[in-house]
Amino acid sequence: MFRMLWLLASGLLFCAANIQAADPVADPTAPLGFSGSTSAGTGTATNPITVTSILISSERKVAIINGEVVKENQTVKNIGALVKRIDADAVTLQQNGKVWRVALNNTAIRK
Repeated sequence: MFRMLWLLASGLLFCAANIQAADPVADPTAPLGFSGSTSAGTGTATNPITVTSILISSERKVAIINGEVVKENQTVKNIGALVKRIDADAVTLQQNGKVWRVALNNTAIRK
């Protein structure tokens, strides 16, 4: 009887451990669109470049791109692009001679 209970309990623990490893739980406190990965390279469909916040004041211009705080003329480390300009609604980036604008991800803004 004891052996049967021990086998049943160890089997349940083994199954529970495998279920947890296969199904990671998302962090409910993470910002919208947050991805914990920090792979290098330009944005793609699987790793887009996302501007989540822009702060413009008389003293400074700052943007958050893929979770990294950057200023104008600073390189975004996780994508290797140079921040050319920060506007109220978008950031202009440059990499390998190409220049493009990434709009502010305003899906989280409440009006």
